[in-house]
Amino acid sequence: MYVAWLFLCVVNANAWLLPVPADKFGWGLRLRPSECHDFYLLKESIWHHQLRVVLINQTRDARQATPLATARKVRNLKINMHPSTMTLNTHPDDNDTSPVKASLQLPAGHSHTSVFEFTDLHFSQFQKTGDHEMTASLKTAEGMVVAPVFKFKVIEPAADSILHSQSIPLEGQFAKWAMERQDTAAIQQIKVGNRTWLFYRKYYSPENGGKVSRTFRIAELPGKVVDFKVEGAFGNNNPLTITYRETSYTKWTTTHVINSVDGRPWTAAEEKHRQEKLKREAKLPADKK
Repeated sequence: MYVAWLFLCVVNANAWLLPVPADKFGWGLRLRPSECHDFYLLKESIWHHQLRVVLINQTRDARQATPLATARKVRNLKINMHPSTMTLNTHPDDNDTSPVKASLQLPAGHSHTSVFEFTDLHFSQFQKTGDHEMTASLKTAEGMVVAPVFKFKVIEPAADSILHSQSIPLEGQFAKWAMERQDTAAIQQIKVGNRTWLFYRKYYSPENGGKVSRTFRIAELPGKVVDFKVEGAFGNNNPLTITYRETSYTKWTTTHVINSVDGRPWTAAEEKHRQEKLKREAKLPADKK
């Protein structure tokens, strides 16, 4: 039973690599974000995510292929996001001096994978709600090969789907501004369908409309969690510490420490830099009045 279950898991996980009618000339082209979700929130940041592009030799013979990284540099590999306003910039950077590999030998039934950073593709966040598609096409010696479309939705969660929202205080020079000029932020537990996620969301100031400006996905939750607590502030490059218990009957506490600027996990290097900064500031003489 376990072996059958394991087999099904492996098949499902790799189903996107199986042959499809759109494959041509014995080539299969596939693309999939590294963090693959059915939905994203409006203004969700994905600049630190990766895009995996796969070229598959579906014939019974070894074949010569252009590496995908090279194909992108010479503009034979094109990656686009639809709606058209979300087009990725797939042109090679002018200052890219990395070596170009002309070709590779791809054995029968084997695949070649390249991973592209979204930041290198000059794409960072979703600007519109609604249905979205990600596509890829590759010009080969035999002709144009197109990858199956990767579809997903971008949404703005309804008010009743936000299970809990905790405001984050503002610190630094911007905290001295009038309230209507201050940006705001919150850590939110949001339920979409039958899944619950933890998000860090930033909003423009009331003076600038108060709409969401950035969204960062932190982790998936088992449901609405208890003893939820957030420590820290935003506006001065410091961390936020989030703690909670998954259920009321467990003693175990889950902790997330994130960068209050970009929502990514707070690193040891960042903490070392913060401590050094605090030590320097502590040695500075107090201002004379």
